Amino acid sequence: MHILFIDDHKDSADAFGEIASGLGHKVQVAYDGRTAMELTQAQSFDVVFFDIELPDADGRELCRRVRNEGASRDACVIAVTGRTDLRDKDLEPFDGYLHKPISAGALEHALKFSEG
Repeated sequence: MHILFIDDHKDSADAFGEIASGLGHKVQVAYDGRTAMELTQAQSFDVVFFDIELPDADGRELCRRVRNEGASRDACVIAVTGRTDLRDKDLEPFDGYLHKPISAGALEHALKFSEG
């Protein structure tokens, strides 16, 4: 699978990339919303993982834009968050969500989920 992971915490994003690459996936990482939108406009990803609280963008709004614009509109989009107080409406545009820190097992489960 071709995966994009967006998180402003570089260590988290890079660790995710290492886990997903180790599972045999092609992974790209972005650290901000602007770069994420550029990548999703230009390339087709199978799965996009969004930190829902980026400093330069709202992850929910970015999710909506990915679904309506560009090459990745058919991607499975999964929210990533460390928050535990989210309500259903906070996750509406996403296909699913993961809590940080992300384990290899949780990532594998999310990727299987994304395949349908």
